[in-house]
Amino acid sequence: MDLSIIEQLLTFITLPFQSFLTIEILLIFIILYLFFLYNEKRQNKKVKITLIALIIFFFSLLVFYFSNDILNVLSEIIKTLMRCFYFPNITFYILTVIISLVILIYTVLKNKTTKLNKIITYTLTFIHLYLFTNFISLAITNNLSLVNTASIYQHDNMFVIVLFSQIIFILLIIYKVIYQFCYIKHSKLKNTK
Repeated sequence: MDLSIIEQLLTFITLPFQSFLTIEILLIFIILYLFFLYNEKRQNKKVKITLIALIIFFFSLLVFYFSNDILNVLSEIIKTLMRCFYFPNITFYILTVIISLVILIYTVLKNKTTKLNKIITYTLTFIHLYLFTNFISLAITNNLSLVNTASIYQHDNMFVIVLFSQIIFILLIIYKVIYQFCYIKHSKLKNTK
């Protein structure tokens, strides 16, 4: 499409008014939004639950109506995630390393955390960073271009390093999510006492 910025903006503005269905959808979202804003002042738990139920109902209708298309999209998402897990491109791999570094730095700087949490986080992040460093050194030693994904994954050692690195990264993320969830639950229980 060769639309100018003005044409894109006009299309975006007129989009909700192109059919009766889009007008209905716009009105539903405006009403839900206003109810959420209104409930911020009132803090009524029944209204919150009702609004969440309405949103779930609305999206359930969409899922039911477009079930075949949504299943195809979900299938493609799962295939893409599996490809990223087993054959991540270097950009995705570097992104996981940056996330590991951020988690490591955050853990080092955070004072209010248990020693066990720090030890587990240090262990998983250091293994992940060590594997990435080995990956880079193997690429340099074997004169492999990091841009050429095919050459990287034809090398058995590099494939194994990437595979185990991704497993360690997923374990790290699962651990951090579970830890944060338990920490929030524990904090709420502590505050209610």
